[in-house]
Amino acid sequence: MLNILSRILGTDRTEIRDARKIYQKTMEKSRDSAFYKDGLCPDTTDGRMEILCLHLATIIFVLRDHDKTGAQLSQAIYDVMVDDFDVALREEGLSDTGVARRIKPMAKMFFARSKSYAEALGADADTEQKLSDIIGKFGEVNVNKLGIFIKYIKGFHHNLGKNNLGQIAKAEFIFPGFP
Repeated sequence: MLNILSRILGTDRTEIRDARKIYQKTMEKSRDSAFYKDGLCPDTTDGRMEILCLHLATIIFVLRDHDKTGAQLSQAIYDVMVDDFDVALREEGLSDTGVARRIKPMAKMFFARSKSYAEALGADADTEQKLSDIIGKFGEVNVNKLGIFIKYIKGFHHNLGKNNLGQIAKAEFIFPGFP
């Protein structure tokens, strides 16, 4: 909603502009057909949400290391994501009440997954097993191919960790190759 008000009023906070860059780059990456080929993840709304959540949760987790500014950027990314969901649902022809009814479970799903991914990424030991358990639990990714996703997310997490807050805010981070 903040983005909508910003557009109407003609103001745009820096963190919202940065969040849009990050979200756009992440959304484009999550639509990469490599994630959906060979039965890795279903090319469905839920499958695409899972891939988007994997990426955004990793970014938000890394932003925790950047104090107040990182927290503001994390919140802005979340706000941009919810605004994008709002627009997409309205394009499907849903009314205000229909949009509100659908966004709430989507936001809850994102929070649950983000929290789980953060716990796994922040684990001192058995990160791979924890990621495997979590990704497998949500059921979108082919459980026989979890290793591919785990290696990818660990690589993405590692790449993000090399960036300072300014580089992340400008979406100058690099996604690792996916098989």
